[in-house]
Amino acid sequence: MRDAHVDQAALLKILLHATKHPSSGVNGVLLGTLQAASGGGAASATLRVTDAIPVCHGFITLTPVLETALSQIEQHVKAQQGTKGLRIVGYYQCNERLSDSELGGGRRVADRIEAAYPESVALVLDGAALEAALIAAAQQQQGGSEVAAEQGQRQQAGGEAPVLQLFVKDGARGWIKVAPSGSSGKPGLRCPTQGVAAQLAQLASKGMHRSLADFEQHLDDISADWLNPGLLQGPV
Repeated sequence: MRDAHVDQAALLKILLHATKHPSSGVNGVLLGTLQAASGGGAASATLRVTDAIPVCHGFITLTPVLETALSQIEQHVKAQQGTKGLRIVGYYQCNERLSDSELGGGRRVADRIEAAYPESVALVLDGAALEAALIAAAQQQQGGSEVAAEQGQRQQAGGEAPVLQLFVKDGARGWIKVAPSGSSGKPGLRCPTQGVAAQLAQLASKGMHRSLADFEQHLDDISADWLNPGLLQGPV
């Protein structure tokens, strides 16, 4: 079982994609690196997600749009000669229903990516965890400095729940859900948690979710850049 690290920028792009299309499912492709540990072997490899490419909204299945997007993303990765080790490392999905954090129909897409890029993973938004974190962030903002400080101390002690679920391909068992990495040190998902909901709320208040473009939107309007350069620039 490998360790999967998700950079904050990639996480926020996934969340902004979901925020832009709150009434439909969205998906995309994960970019990053895969580095074997000193002991070698895929089981000890560390996968790092450094970017997320938004692809579709409304279709969590293999479609001509997804196939075309994968081809374009592969070309983009090949063009990044200066980024050592950059490759497609997986697939992400945000389901239509907040309570649904399963891979479901996205398994075929994840299979397609993992077949071409072995050791890739799948990430699925935990809508319930995100909703709870957003409510807590709003209460903290409205509660004044003393309440905010008290809630901040509780968050530092217990931490916020991860808003993503990690799935890895495990032979005959197919895609299985993996628990977040804990104190036990077992490999799993390592994802930013502290303050993520507050950052997302701040970005959404600035309308950054409306500025994000996915590949499906690009097909309707070629001026919409699915690479979203500079989307997260500036203070968060």
